[in-house]
Amino acid sequence: MKLCRILLTSIFFVITAHPALANLSTPPRIGVVLGGGGARGFAHLGALQELEKLKIPISCIAGTSAGSLIGGIYASGVPLSQLAETFARTDWDLLTSGKPPRADVPYIRKREDTRNYLDLTLGVADGKLRLPRGAINSQSIDLYIRYLTRDAAAGSFDELPIPFRALATDLETGDAVVFDKGDLSTALRASMAVPGVFDAVNVDGRVLVDGMLARNLPVSDIKGRCADVVIAIDVGEPLKKSKDIESWLDVLSQSINLGVNRNVREQLALLGPDDVLLQPKLGSTSATAFSDSMAIAETGRQAVREHAALLSRFSRSDQDYQAWRASLKRKAAPHINEVQLKETSTVNRQALQEKLAIPAGEVPQKDFLDRLQSVFAEGDYDSLSYTLQHVDGRNVAAVMPVERNSGPNTLRFGLSLEGASDGDATFALLASQRRVWMNTAGGTWFNEARVGENLYLGSEFYQPLTATSPFFVSARAFVRDDIYSLYDGSHKRLADFNLRERQIGLAGGLALGKYGEWRLGLFRGDLDSAVKVGDPALLSDTRYHIGGIESSLTIDQFDNPRWPRKGYAMQLKVQKAIEAWTDPAFDQLVTFDGSFDYVTTTAQDLTLRLTGKFNGGTDEGRYIAPLGGFLNLSGYQKDELLGQRAALARVMGYWRVASLPSALGTGVYLGGSLEAGRVWGGLWQEKRSSWLPAGSVFIGADSLIGPLFVGAGYGEGGRLIGYFYLGADY
Repeated sequence: MKLCRILLTSIFFVITAHPALANLSTPPRIGVVLGGGGARGFAHLGALQELEKLKIPISCIAGTSAGSLIGGIYASGVPLSQLAETFARTDWDLLTSGKPPRADVPYIRKREDTRNYLDLTLGVADGKLRLPRGAINSQSIDLYIRYLTRDAAAGSFDELPIPFRALATDLETGDAVVFDKGDLSTALRASMAVPGVFDAVNVDGRVLVDGMLARNLPVSDIKGRCADVVIAIDVGEPLKKSKDIESWLDVLSQSINLGVNRNVREQLALLGPDDVLLQPKLGSTSATAFSDSMAIAETGRQAVREHAALLSRFSRSDQDYQAWRASLKRKAAPHINEVQLKETSTVNRQALQEKLAIPAGEVPQKDFLDRLQSVFAEGDYDSLSYTLQHVDGRNVAAVMPVERNSGPNTLRFGLSLEGASDGDATFALLASQRRVWMNTAGGTWFNEARVGENLYLGSEFYQPLTATSPFFVSARAFVRDDIYSLYDGSHKRLADFNLRERQIGLAGGLALGKYGEWRLGLFRGDLDSAVKVGDPALLSDTRYHIGGIESSLTIDQFDNPRWPRKGYAMQLKVQKAIEAWTDPAFDQLVTFDGSFDYVTTTAQDLTLRLTGKFNGGTDEGRYIAPLGGFLNLSGYQKDELLGQRAALARVMGYWRVASLPSALGTGVYLGGSLEAGRVWGGLWQEKRSSWLPAGSVFIGADSLIGPLFVGAGYGEGGRLIGYFYLGADY
């Protein structure tokens, strides 16, 4: 009898010690752990979809980084089918670039984009340089999460349709921070704030970053708490072999992964015999391969299918499973009734308040998010986050504008290189300075410089009439010093001459928002030319004064000005001399400069670009219109053809053969062009005045340092020239 009592006691202890067996008539609680891994985390979506097919109800979810993003959105009640559809139509390149769609950016903020500045803006304050808070701004991602979660918040995340935990890391102590209550989107953002990539998240005085550094596979946060059995899905990158560590990027990646893999092993040690570990076969899939989301999701489905026999023991009857699904009530998207705005230090707070004001008492959350994104596109903020507060039955958005760390006084730098196989190579350094909000109406001071063979120094003060007015006045001045070459009919260079222009101007205008601007104003200046190298008799030295009236219209709806894949752009500028301000020989001069571009990209990643350019002056004046060079009548040297007027028609096609991470560029391209150009009133009689055919083939990259081309141009008569360009103006 004593032995029987001992055996019965032992059996009772074993049963009660294992929650999954404590009540043999009650199915075990199934918890899911979703690990971090960047874009590799899309495998979680496929795995969850397959678990649904097996009719396995989930009692709770814990996630880190990408795992917290997908797990948290699912836990808030978003159906997986809807989440998959949203992911499939998301422009991940744009979302992870940290920038708003360029077509939505006000023209005043993007007008310098055509110059080849590096994709880095530095701030200057108190005599020190200031860097952006992160390599990739997270504003768009934050709003994306808020849209998907419908601003879900809870006193406890146990109150969500599926209880949930998100893991972040305290950057000061290195400790794991477990989000179990509060604003869900904030928790998800903190959990996926990769250090140095996305800006950190401040919560209750703590600076939080990606949870991968502390607990990348948070088994301990649900095992034995809300789950008797754990299904853990690990999508982390495996450690590299020594033979694969070749660059400093490999060293950096391996250094981070060493720590991550260590904490993952610690969590895997907590798994018991009844738990299931899934490791989708992701191979060398990069953590930045966001555009491959649907293919990555399939690896998660396959991982579950391979373990279907093991997992099916947790399946429930169709009736029980549908009852569980019915309990996942998703809250309706909120309407915003009021906006409360925290103080700003530089930006006009009243103007911001007007832009975010709620008309007619309420707006849907989606409309409010669009309005925040529109204001963010103006470029004054690192973030426009908010918390949704419920006051007397009203939804109050408490907006916390964080002004740019690299502002309001900013610097940008860049460079350009040009070379041809039978010509000279040129190099130039570029720099710009911009000071915004010099007054409450939004006055802005621009300064630009180009130093190299061709010199440019320019300054402009731009003043809106009020902080929200589209009307503005502008005062500007510039000096331009350009070198042109003279060639004979056999393409032999005869001489180089210098063309120097100095000009001041005053204009009024109308800002057309994100589309462009129109200006009308007055200008005065002088222009002189002189032979620099070669026979002075080839071109007489000339100097004249000119002043007059000018009007310009600029439209810019390119998605990417340096390597566009969709959109359109146009520019038209006309100047008419005023007799009293101009030397007599040129007092009837009228000049014009125009261009038009249209770009579209097919589903096969083939981009077509149609371009037309024309510029020149009336016969009464001496105006130099250049033509020639890569993509501007390829097969000729840069500006080889000079005349009174010039025109170019071009069709370009380029195919993206490889993608780049959004922080490094958009991709590598193969392409070519067909061109036709003509000059009228050439400087020498032997110059052709008919339309000249040309074309090119090239390989290029839209890179961090600008558009890079290596190609060959074909001109009339079979002439072939090789080209190398960084920062080509095409």
